[in-house]
Amino acid sequence: MASTRRVNSRSDYSRTKVYVDGNTVRKTAAVPNTQVQERLKQRQVSREISRNRKKALQMGKGYVLFLALVSIATLFMCVRFIQLRSTVTTQIKTLASMESELNQLTAENDALYNQTVNDVDLEHIKDVAMNQLGMNYATEDQIIWYSNNMTNSYVRQYQDVPAK
Repeated sequence: MASTRRVNSRSDYSRTKVYVDGNTVRKTAAVPNTQVQERLKQRQVSREISRNRKKALQMGKGYVLFLALVSIATLFMCVRFIQLRSTVTTQIKTLASMESELNQLTAENDALYNQTVNDVDLEHIKDVAMNQLGMNYATEDQIIWYSNNMTNSYVRQYQDVPAK
């Protein structure tokens, strides 16, 4: 059985030593032929590999068309996303301005209501009604009691109430 051993020298030059085990010795001419055949096989394999690499680097028309369509679709989706994002941002700003306007109007309404409630003086109204207009409280003989058999909590008067 033949084995090889690599010996490195300082100049990084490698030498190969061949030795033979057993009782059969090969012919010296057979060793170069096997090396030449191995080199030829390697060249053939490397040629096939290089052809395959060239084919792999080439792009067909279908693949280029597919990539173009995917790129256009991606670009369209990006533009649409930016448009939707812009629309949402505009709507958020509009909503915020409307909310602030609503808060302002609510505050103004509350202030006007409080001012109106505070401006009404019930004692003054009672004084004017009794002294200037001659109104007075109802007496017992002016009150007419009416029984309501319906479930409503109030009575609407569409005509005069009959006398007792």
